[in-house]
Amino acid sequence: MAATVRGAIRELIEQTMVTMGALLEASDPELSVPSSHGCAQGKDVWTLITNDIDHEKIHTGQVLEGRYESRITASPMERLVAEWLVERARFIGSLVGLTDAQFNTETGPGQWTYRAIAKHVLTVEQDSLKTMAADQAARSVVLRANTGSPSSPTSP
Repeated sequence: MAATVRGAIRELIEQTMVTMGALLEASDPELSVPSSHGCAQGKDVWTLITNDIDHEKIHTGQVLEGRYESRITASPMERLVAEWLVERARFIGSLVGLTDAQFNTETGPGQWTYRAIAKHVLTVEQDSLKTMAADQAARSVVLRANTGSPSSPTSP
């Protein structure tokens, strides 16, 4: 596991993609096959995976409790990022199970395709980030003009 929080988050996201791919490659009948993994508790793959999900929930609670007890409160931006990640996961989850053909069909007569909705979600997000960056740059220019600071480190 990475030594930094961002590195650990990156590893977790990358592993999420690997796990999602492996699970989606398996067929539904695979869920009823016995598993030799200890977390399956002598049962099947369904039990193994649901126990893994519960295991993650348990440790999420452990982290949240640790942060609470240590008074490590997320900043407003950190909280927004965490909540955004939950919603992104929920959105991705809503796409899981669609075939590529279904992904490119309308959600209803005369409605957007699932793909168009996904593209829209990305476009709105990218536009929001671009606007934030432009607004930050504009505020920085105004601040420098008001304080008489040079506009760049190399200005005389």
